[in-house]
Amino acid sequence: MTVEKFPRPFNENYELLGVLGKGGMGYVYKAMQKNLNREVALKVLDASSDKESTERFYMEAQAMKELDHQNLVQVFDFGQQGNQLFISMTFVRGSTLSEVLEHRRRLNFDAIEIIAKQVARGLLYAHSKGIVHRDVKPSNIMITHDNRVYLMDFGISHIQSAERLTLTGMTMGTPEYMSPEQCHGDEVTIGSDIYSLGVILFEMVCGRLPFTGTKPIEIAMKHVQEEPPNPENFRPDMPKGLSKLILKCLKKSVSDRFKNMQEFLDALDIVFAPLHPGEQHHGHDTMSIRNLIKNRPLITNKVTDNVRRLTNKRILVFIFALFPLLILLILALLLSYKPPNTLQEIHSIDIRAAYEEKNIEGGSYKTSNLLDKDLKTAWLLPMPSNTRAPIMILDFDAPTIVTQIGFASGFQKSIDDQFGDRFRIFNKPKTLSLQTKEGFRQTIFLEDIKGVQYPQIKTMETTEIQIFLDDAFISDPSKDLAISEIRILGLLAQ
Repeated sequence: MTVEKFPRPFNENYELLGVLGKGGMGYVYKAMQKNLNREVALKVLDASSDKESTERFYMEAQAMKELDHQNLVQVFDFGQQGNQLFISMTFVRGSTLSEVLEHRRRLNFDAIEIIAKQVARGLLYAHSKGIVHRDVKPSNIMITHDNRVYLMDFGISHIQSAERLTLTGMTMGTPEYMSPEQCHGDEVTIGSDIYSLGVILFEMVCGRLPFTGTKPIEIAMKHVQEEPPNPENFRPDMPKGLSKLILKCLKKSVSDRFKNMQEFLDALDIVFAPLHPGEQHHGHDTMSIRNLIKNRPLITNKVTDNVRRLTNKRILVFIFALFPLLILLILALLLSYKPPNTLQEIHSIDIRAAYEEKNIEGGSYKTSNLLDKDLKTAWLLPMPSNTRAPIMILDFDAPTIVTQIGFASGFQKSIDDQFGDRFRIFNKPKTLSLQTKEGFRQTIFLEDIKGVQYPQIKTMETTEIQIFLDDAFISDPSKDLAISEIRILGLLAQ
């Protein structure tokens, strides 16, 4: 087996820095675009011997390059190097939705709204440019530490025919998320993307897929023949109208689904509006949306009619009587308020370490410095001789889904004195192992750079993470190891 070494050149414009992922037909690398000095994700595929497939690749890559939207991974460049096709794309630090669902199963409704709306906005833009995704699924959705959602891999399914389920000679998507027309091998339209997004909504809400099976063909036939179960059977607490919205996306006939992504977004706004009292909705008043809200009482009309019946004296009496009740209601709301359980920075962390505090230069270099959001402070510890013991343990107040961990390596303070740049003086972590309380372990790699960096990690749900030092950037073997900041990003588990 050949072991790839990094960094190494790919061509005159790109240097490969490491592997981000592997697919059936190639790899996705983290790469440096040398002429622009920027990090990119470089997808490298085997060039097809089929001339038509190669031509289609270039046509679609060019179309994808024209997509410029905040919720779409942008294609910067594409071409062929030897017998390999390559696409240069936005490098996104974060976790895929499939990783989040793997550890969480079903999501909080605030998180569902954030994800669904951003994916839909990205698809709306792509559809306006005449591009249909054809393979919308959780593994093609990236979520960053600041709640930005990216949709990836537009049109790539067309050049991956060898790895896709094929019926009646047509290239298909991923069976669990395919529309009935895809299963039939019929024309794929924006309605197919709407169906796939409906499947994802079902999965985020219910913690399971609408159709499952042991074989791809079995799952595909269920999409064609069977009606999906009612989401309310699995999540009775869902917002009113959300179940109808999901089932409308999953209609067998394209004409029975939402006509476009704007109509879907408008319906989504209405469903989630009760979760955000006081915010105004400015969506389009379409027939399908009126159907979702046709039973909503006309409260404003009732209030207006009642007020007209009151005399000025009665109005004043009513207001004075209502005022104490309003005060009590506001106090009750304030006391019962809980922060939304969405993707966020996690602050409820305690750090335990065998070596907690060092005093030098008249200052204290303790573990609490890791959480103070100040890059000019740091935690120092002697270089550990026992790599089997963790250098620190992160304790969470409650079960937490960790999607990203940010590290500011080294002592990043620089002042005009005899020591100067502390970053240059102290040793810095290079390779760390993370181990959960449940025993899941993974290795992450840091770079010898200033600032907070977010290495690629696999999502973890736990109450404790042990951190082990495997390797370090050594400035001076006699000096301490230094870390300035640790930042935890993710979801609070319910």
